[in-house]
Amino acid sequence: MVLAADAYVTGSINKIYAPVTLSVDNCTFGKFVDGGTNIDYQETTTAIAVPAGSYLEGPFTQLHTSAHVSVIYYTGPLIVS
Repeated sequence: MVLAADAYVTGSINKIYAPVTLSVDNCTFGKFVDGGTNIDYQETTTAIAVPAGSYLEGPFTQLHTSAHVSVIYYTGPLIVS
């Protein structure tokens, strides 16, 4: 899924691809449980720089991207805001 710039996404996110350099400035690493309680491993609000042409591997239960478009690889339902 192509994710718009400055977007929040929640769900079963495997990884994020950065076609241009971007920043993930709020994310939670963990396993998404549809209809249940997520298993969160670690949450960070520290910006993670993702170089152009590279991936940031999850799994994630939620994340927020900076002012650039990105590509999200996921399984299951997503909520994007």
